[in-house]
Amino acid sequence: MLIDVHTHLDALEDIDTILQRAKEAGVGVIISNGTNSKTNRITLDLTKKYPVVKAALGLYPTDALQMTDEQIDEEFDFIRKNKDTIIALGEVGVDYHWITDVAQQKKERENFEKVMAFAEKIKKPIIVHSRKAEVDTVDLLRSSKLKKVVLHCFGGNMKIAAKAIDAGYWFSIPTNILRDNHFQKLVEMLPLKQLLTETDAPYLGPEKNVPNEPANIARSVPIIAKIKSVTKEEMENIIFANYQRVFL
Repeated sequence: MLIDVHTHLDALEDIDTILQRAKEAGVGVIISNGTNSKTNRITLDLTKKYPVVKAALGLYPTDALQMTDEQIDEEFDFIRKNKDTIIALGEVGVDYHWITDVAQQKKERENFEKVMAFAEKIKKPIIVHSRKAEVDTVDLLRSSKLKKVVLHCFGGNMKIAAKAIDAGYWFSIPTNILRDNHFQKLVEMLPLKQLLTETDAPYLGPEKNVPNEPANIARSVPIIAKIKSVTKEEMENIIFANYQRVFL
């Protein structure tokens, strides 16, 4: 069974067809990540319609910046009420790619600290965005009590990655590993027990400028298996076991 731990089904069209292709490719679990109040609700609705879809509800760092503290607390209340339905908190984290203002970056870190504290309270895994903010994000995570941490599409250098590996965090490898040397190098250094797979659909596909979808997990797993010198079947089993360890 193939696993996509990070996708955005709310951003895709013709979901019936996309999920049929995923089924034909052998994808058995798709975790769709919310990013704000609107997409969190769409994501929950998708889980009711499609058993293959699992929900992660979150606040994307740039979306959280647009919210007041009271609005963030209200969204936490909504997530808390649905905590038995969801599989994780995500997508959450810190972003310095889109946010370059120092004061706003500070606010992002404060928001993420609230998210981490909330994750501890409701005892859910956390799926983390850290674009151009990997050093601060890993440091913040290491200062928390969180253990079930998934670093989504981790772009930091290998020294930062090593700190996260030592902390026991998991890394979800996107399907653009087929064309991205950074993720190939990251897989080389990752222990097998800390590997997961994702698409981040509709982004980060095997081909540039072509919308991504969960079925493409079937294309990335053989690449990961080759790098780790195991068979495709062994890699599928390892990733499935890792998924169970984190989310179930």
